[in-house]
Amino acid sequence: MRIVYFGTASFAVQPLKALLADRTRFEVVAVVSQPDKPAGRDGAVSSSPVAKAAREAGVTLLQPSKMKTDETREMLASLNADLFVVAAYGRIIPRALLDLPKNGALNLHGSLLPKYRGASPIQAAIAAGDTETGVTLMGMDEEVDHGPTYATARVTIEATDTYATLEAKMADAGSELLIAKIDDVISGALPAVEQHHSEASFTGIIDRRDGFVNWSADDAAAIECRRRAFTPWPGLYAIWMRNGIPLRIKLLDVAITGTSTGAIPGTAFKTVDGFPAIAARSGALKLLLVQPEGKKPMEGKILLNGYQDFIGSILQNEEASS
Repeated sequence: MRIVYFGTASFAVQPLKALLADRTRFEVVAVVSQPDKPAGRDGAVSSSPVAKAAREAGVTLLQPSKMKTDETREMLASLNADLFVVAAYGRIIPRALLDLPKNGALNLHGSLLPKYRGASPIQAAIAAGDTETGVTLMGMDEEVDHGPTYATARVTIEATDTYATLEAKMADAGSELLIAKIDDVISGALPAVEQHHSEASFTGIIDRRDGFVNWSADDAAAIECRRRAFTPWPGLYAIWMRNGIPLRIKLLDVAITGTSTGAIPGTAFKTVDGFPAIAARSGALKLLLVQPEGKKPMEGKILLNGYQDFIGSILQNEEASS
């Protein structure tokens, strides 16, 4: 089976490797990934995880800057693919391209559809406090995560899971699902099931500002879930106006704790074991590991050595203050 594989994020690397490993059944004739982009503070050009994997495997790598062009269509048509397989590609593939392979296109989506369609389903599941998520093998149409489903693999979300750890588990589950079910989909042995579109929920693209903590808006448990959802990126951070100057503090590790009744959300206090903590709308978060802007990561107790005026201050609840 001649396959063109579309993927960008780390979630898509393991399914690609699984297809490449099964040479008796599949021939990955090309990999399509997003173009290399500047990344990091120095702006060095970086390839996507899937692009790196394709180069390492010696597979033809295509990185079109635009999908709706005659050049892109002709390039993909020349590959004479039997099937497109898509996983965390990050771009909408137009109908003119989806119709090219004789067996259509399959997508591995990181949720139990129709829940959490869109760009950030893994983060959304953790942030919502869900205890289970999964991967859906689905057919593709021109709408985002809208096509019929064929099979799912369920994945438990542990209380310690971050985006990075859950993504790795889901990539493994998605790989197994794809390899186990792809022939049944193509043969028609596995029927397509239309989604319950009225039950759909949607997720958006995450940016840096999503990591800002508004202490008056969320309770401690919800903020802790967001920390795990946004680890490693964009991370969770708070803003402390120190002497009229905003100081960004990354919250690298936290623990839910109690606080005195009536504490103003955002108020910093010291726990009985000497750690700084911040009152939320309900409960509080003990700061176990932090990183003030311009400093190295440090234990919460160490923060108080250099910032003794932190205790008793009230952190910002407006992102604009940063």
